[in-house]
Amino acid sequence: MKPVFIFISLLSITGPLFGQGFAILTDQLIEPAKKQADKGFTEYDVGNIVLFSGNYKNYEEFYILDKNTSDKIYEYKEDEPKARHLYPRFFMTPDNPDLIIITMSLEGNYSWGSHIFMVDHNKVTHPGFLPYGADNFNFSALGLYCQFEQHDGWYIMFFQDNEKIIKYDTDELIDSSDLEFKIEKDKITRLNK
Repeated sequence: MKPVFIFISLLSITGPLFGQGFAILTDQLIEPAKKQADKGFTEYDVGNIVLFSGNYKNYEEFYILDKNTSDKIYEYKEDEPKARHLYPRFFMTPDNPDLIIITMSLEGNYSWGSHIFMVDHNKVTHPGFLPYGADNFNFSALGLYCQFEQHDGWYIMFFQDNEKIIKYDTDELIDSSDLEFKIEKDKITRLNK
């Protein structure tokens, strides 16, 4: 009787660990709420934030407001002279409007790579820039092909299969199934698969 009780006790403690699934943040396909021509920004209403992205060529800037307080919680200006626009994609789980990952593609005639931003309630962090693009004849943004797996305070960025990803600084072509990144609040690390 005692061994059975010990086994059941251990199973109840460790069972959730073996069956634990991680939340997947997916592209929410957010369309602009409206274009503010007089202010030069496009507005995106997503979760508990509103993001305003610059419209004009060679105006690579955006800022984020907390929807609940209307306070500006983040502002970013790109200083890369080659790019003309920053294009956002928003990743969330449907049940958590406070946690958003933004991939901000830096684009001219094609994507030069993507900045990653993490929004956790009203705190925004910028882990870094990934100099990668999808090699699909026009070097598209990574945000078109990725998802994020949530862990405790960090994420794994992974890609759908059957895509080629180019690393711009080395011109290395990588199968998307062989590429993952660990995204933390202050850094991005390529993982070995």
